[in-house]
Amino acid sequence: MQKFAGHIPWIEWRQLIRIVTAARCTLLSTLAAPSPSGSTDLPGTGGDKKMHSLAVAHSESSNEICLRPIMLLFHQHECPACHALLKNVGISAEFELLSEYMTMVVAESLEDITEKYPYPLPHFHNDSLFVNRGRRKGKLRREEAEALREAFAGQGEYFPRVFFVFPQNGSVMPIFNEEGDSDPGHPHFYHEATSLVRSMMVALWTMNKAVSFSEL
Repeated sequence: MQKFAGHIPWIEWRQLIRIVTAARCTLLSTLAAPSPSGSTDLPGTGGDKKMHSLAVAHSESSNEICLRPIMLLFHQHECPACHALLKNVGISAEFELLSEYMTMVVAESLEDITEKYPYPLPHFHNDSLFVNRGRRKGKLRREEAEALREAFAGQGEYFPRVFFVFPQNGSVMPIFNEEGDSDPGHPHFYHEATSLVRSMMVALWTMNKAVSFSEL
């Protein structure tokens, strides 16, 4: 990671959880209208109306990190394909530029996400069920952990794979590699920097329809 893309401000998943918790990213506005961005319900909601509202609401926090999409890269140190991707993005000026407008996160497995450092619970001001700024107490319920595994490793834990995540609720954006290096069996796999840059642009546009890439 440091050898090829050390100039990019990567953080680990556990660091992300501390940051979004302190910034209160998951404190949501009750006035927010459903987003047209294509976001889906939170994992394991079962179509519940309250949980759907939590999924589509926007953060009340004005902290910059709560307004940026999260780019989550699953990689392993002894992974040739990971090294190839990092080498490609490490020399991409476009990747470096767009990374300044995202929260760049790395993880090696699902264990941190499903067991050690689960994402804070999204909650509203008047929601008595969620206290202490949405912090979870204990491990995820079985159905929650299974839903996360489906979201982040639905086709297995191949490497590298990249996901774009909403900061206000931790759900995955419906963004996949649709460029020339795509693999239908591994929709979140990237090899070329140009393909990843394209997906990064879609993620930024998903968070803010008014974004102008010519002005970045």
